[in-house]
Amino acid sequence: MPRSAVVAAISAMDAYIHSVLDERIPIALAQPIIPEALAAAMADLLPIKNAASFRQAFPILTASNTATALSARLRDRSLQFLSYQAPDKIIAAYSLIGLEGIFDEVANFWPGPGTTAQEIKNRLANYVKRRNQIAHEGDYEVGGAVRQMQPKYANDCADFIHNLTSRFDRAVYGER
Repeated sequence: MPRSAVVAAISAMDAYIHSVLDERIPIALAQPIIPEALAAAMADLLPIKNAASFRQAFPILTASNTATALSARLRDRSLQFLSYQAPDKIIAAYSLIGLEGIFDEVANFWPGPGTTAQEIKNRLANYVKRRNQIAHEGDYEVGGAVRQMQPKYANDCADFIHNLTSRFDRAVYGER
């Protein structure tokens, strides 16, 4: 059961980040200044280079709510195929909604030892590595022995991911 707790915690964080993007990308697209990463994603999504590509883009550009239509297209053609588990992927996700340096923001909300942005990213990367070993390798060592895991490791992982996700939430929405 400890292995499933690690996989579930990280999958829940991934799903949470997807839901934030679904909600916040249309808002970011409606702002006077669109975040650079989002503008680049939109340029890749709607390359208008000739009459045929203009015709393909026209329904989106003339939709009653263009921001929502663009957001849905980005989700359906790109974002739904991405996972937001590794620190660099999470940084890329939050940059789409204008939150550059998300781990710096999180570190500002997280007092105590081991909570610099780099330490948080390192800890997350270690949990994600273990999650991937569980999900993709059956949690076996190269020689065939099962990697050991104590329930405390799984509990620590779940607690860390919960705390991290709560701080992501605070960075996006403020105190709730």
